[in-house]
Amino acid sequence: MNHIQHIEKQLRGPTQNADFLARYIGARMPGQRSTGEQSRLIYWGHKVPVHRSVAKAKFPFSHLREEEQWEIWLSVWHGSKIYDVKSVALHWLSEPKRKAFRLKRWRDLAAIAPSIDNWAHSDGLSSLLAEMLDERPQFFSQLKTWNKSKNPWLRRQSLVGIYCYARMRKNPQPAARALPLVKNLLHDPHFYVQRGVGWTLREIDRVDTVKQHAFVRKHVRDVNPIAWFAASELYPVKLRKELVLLRRSKG
Repeated sequence: MNHIQHIEKQLRGPTQNADFLARYIGARMPGQRSTGEQSRLIYWGHKVPVHRSVAKAKFPFSHLREEEQWEIWLSVWHGSKIYDVKSVALHWLSEPKRKAFRLKRWRDLAAIAPSIDNWAHSDGLSSLLAEMLDERPQFFSQLKTWNKSKNPWLRRQSLVGIYCYARMRKNPQPAARALPLVKNLLHDPHFYVQRGVGWTLREIDRVDTVKQHAFVRKHVRDVNPIAWFAASELYPVKLRKELVLLRRSKG
């Protein structure tokens, strides 16, 4: 039995939630999402607490040194086509006690990004990359490269990976550094990139309200409706109403 099969055995196969999870996480909704917005993974339907529990389980390789286990879990991530198995691997890599090790192996985390095709894995990796950016500000150059990628999930990562949640950052990137990346993707056609635009504008609002409001006011008609709710989530009611009227006007 190989490493992936050991994890599959712990998960015990698909559940009755499989189709729901495929629609929710993988966006398999004909007529609502384009082919490029739908995941190619197999969904077994297990919930996040199950993924976390399996990540903590004892496997035949659990006695190995952390470096060796890390390589195995990376091979599981890259080798499996099952969303739930890959989620277990990502949870193992994400455990708080491995933070110091992650900072040393940050290139491995960056190498995961091109293989992602769903928002849950994307957000999970964004949390790790934003954590790493706190310690390695030079990683921002990689985000700038991804910002221009043909891969929409890398473009999304270039935004959400800046902060993920700004309140968790020790050294949040200044708004003046993040906003140009947002501007580049204001008209991006991909649904989940637009979700990333909205998310990032909301987090910039937590970092620098003045600059965020000025940016949105300047580009108020360019902010996609998909991004608008999150982008304006923290606004006072009066400001939101004012900007909604500007969005509806013809200029």
